[in-house]
Order: sequence, then C-alpha cells, then structure tokens
Amino acid sequence: MREAILIFFVITLNGCSDSEIRVDQNRVDNAFNRTSLPFAVLGVGLDAKSPVFYSYGESNPDAVFEIASMTKAITSTAVMQLVEQGKIDLDISIESYLPEINQIQILNEDLTTRPRSKPITMRHLLTHTSGFAYSFNSMRIMKDLGISLGEWPQPEVVPEGVYDWGFNGPQPRQIFEAGDRWHYGRSLGIAGRIIERVSGLDLDTYFKENIFNPLGMNQSGYNLPENIRMNLLPMSMRDASSGEFVPMPSMRPIPMNNFYGGGDLLSTPRDYIRFLQCLVNGGELEDVRILSNNSVELFFTNQLPEGMTLSHPLTEFIDRSPNADQRTVFDDKDTHSFAWTIEANPNERGRRPQGVGAWSGIFNTYYTVDRDRGIALVAFMQLFPFNDGEAYELYREFEDLVYESLDK
Repeated sequence: MREAILIFFVITLNGCSDSEIRVDQNRVDNAFNRTSLPFAVLGVGLDAKSPVFYSYGESNPDAVFEIASMTKAITSTAVMQLVEQGKIDLDISIESYLPEINQIQILNEDLTTRPRSKPITMRHLLTHTSGFAYSFNSMRIMKDLGISLGEWPQPEVVPEGVYDWGFNGPQPRQIFEAGDRWHYGRSLGIAGRIIERVSGLDLDTYFKENIFNPLGMNQSGYNLPENIRMNLLPMSMRDASSGEFVPMPSMRPIPMNNFYGGGDLLSTPRDYIRFLQCLVNGGELEDVRILSNNSVELFFTNQLPEGMTLSHPLTEFIDRSPNADQRTVFDDKDTHSFAWTIEANPNERGRRPQGVGAWSGIFNTYYTVDRDRGIALVAFMQLFPFNDGEAYELYREFEDLVYESLDK
C-alpha cells in the first residue's frame, strides 16, 4: 500500500496563529490515499488569516509548479491596475494599443478568411468573448493548422526574439466576431502584450514590481533564481494504456524571454494562495493594496452580456484523455468575470455555492475563491493530461471538506 506523507503547515502572519478552518485531517489524508497521484499540495486560507496546507509525496507549499492558465488571473489583475491608472480603457478597440492587431482576420468553417467588422476590446479579452481560441479547443483551428486531435499537444513555442502579440504558434485568427459568444482561448496573451506596451515593462518585470514583490510572492515569476527553480517539481503524464504516470519533459524554455500572459508562470502554493487571499480580501493583504475594491468586485461578478454562458466546453480535449473526468471547473450554466469562471449552476455537485469563482491550469492545478465566505483554496498537482480524474476529484473533495468544516 502506498503511504502518503502529510506535512501540515500553519503560517503565522502578523501575530495571527489560527486559520479558523478545521478540516478533518484524516479525511483529507484518505482522499489523497485513494488516488495514485505521485504528489499534491492542498491549501486553504480564510479571509486574510494564515492558510493551512496539506502536502503529500515529495511536495510542500514552497515547491515550484508550472501554473499554466492560473497565470491569467494575475494578468487580469495587472490589466485592472492599468485601468485604474487611466492607461487602459476596457471599451475602446485594442488597436489603440496594438495597431498591428488589424492584420487579424476571421477563420470561416471552410477555412477561408474574411475581414472582421467589429472592434476587439479589453473587455472582450478579459471575458474570453474576443473570438480567439486555442488549437486544442477549436477543430476549425486544428484543421487550419493541419493537425488532428490525437496529435495534440504539439510544442507551440515561439522562437526566442519573435514578438507575437501573446500567441504561441502561427499568426492568430478569430473564429467569430468579438462579443458574439464565449470561447476560451488566447485572449490573455494579447492582454499581456498590451500591458507591456502601455507600461513600458516586460511582463515578468511588471508582475514582480506591481504584484509579486508587494505581496511577498518571492517564489513566483517566469524566470526564477536557480536556488528557487531547483524546487520545481517534475512533470509526469498518465500513460494511456497502463494508467501509470511516466516522466514528461517540460516544454518551457529556460531562460524564458517571451512572456505569455495566458500561462507559463512558475509559482508555489504558498505564493499563489497569498495572491488569492488578497483578492478575496478586496485587493489588500497585510496593509498592502494592489487593486481597488471596486476592481476586485468585477472579478467576483458576471461580466458576460445578459443571457451568455460558457457554452463551449473543453470536451474535445477532455474526452480523449486517459482517466479523464468529464467535469471541469465550469459548465454551460456558468458565467465569467474579468478573471475566472463564476459558478451559476443551481444543481452544481457538492457544496460549492453559486457566485463562487474557480479556475485551473492545464497541469492539474486548481483554485476556488469565495468572497462571501472568505475562502481561498488551492489544489496543486503537476501532471498531464488536463483534468485527470483523480486530480479533479481530489480538488473537489477537498473543497467539499472545507465547506463542510465551515458549516459545522
């Protein structure tokens, strides 16, 4: 029998020594022990109080993970900082910041292209209503690139020195007019390029100066010092035939010189939960404010047009994944804020209430944020494919245990 090693951490911050969350440790242990996962870090913080972490296998809250699309909420935060400074307008064409975006056309079903007729705004980018998709969740783009579903993922890495508006791979195309519907994609990559253009800083520097350093997130960034990067946990992939985990090389270039606002950040559970707690606390943590409460409110409320929901699931990608879970952090009843999905399904499984925010990264990292209850929750693993059944179930079971402990 595989033995899980629990490391229980309580961080003391400014004299606060009690998280006020009493999750049944044995039940958390049992939830992990039922899996074949090589390691995991689960963490929860209440309001601005000290978070509690549960670490299994060769992991701990200071282990470094590739957080992939969990980068997006950080990019959204940077955008809203610049909105507050009057440097970005949510509702004007992004051609004002990136004139070269006017080269982009719409890719039709028959793979012909047509000029777009509607402007793309920052509001479209933050809500994934811009018309930009990923190759893995658009069969149209796959056909245009000449790849099949079974051939994905391909290393879509931008050659160093190529400035690409935030896209990895060929020149981007929209698959519909901006504002027509929701479709998850590369929008935050373009938002990252706009941050660089209007701030005069590369994305790595901007994040450090305006988010990471103020919050004490000293183990987060695109390029980390060797003494921190050495704590990067190994990536693994679940073998399609055996179900066993096998080593998988990282696709991140080291060092990284092209910074993508939609992914690629390295961080730790300890750092990332501080970021989430800051937002749950209205943009302030330990007397450090990085965002106004009014801006944070836009992260916790639906920002889609009336009647629009997350109508495009990731099932093309998930269906073929070994041990995949058909559920994801969102479904077609949910909506989207400027940072993450907003739970809106009245029949959602478990104890997650409506109005809660959640998102994930492709390597099975997850988070939940509940401003009403003051909850910031993370579940960090480091494996592929996305939404591994055991990984997702562990995340949701831990989430249920947290809510159960608060409801007692």
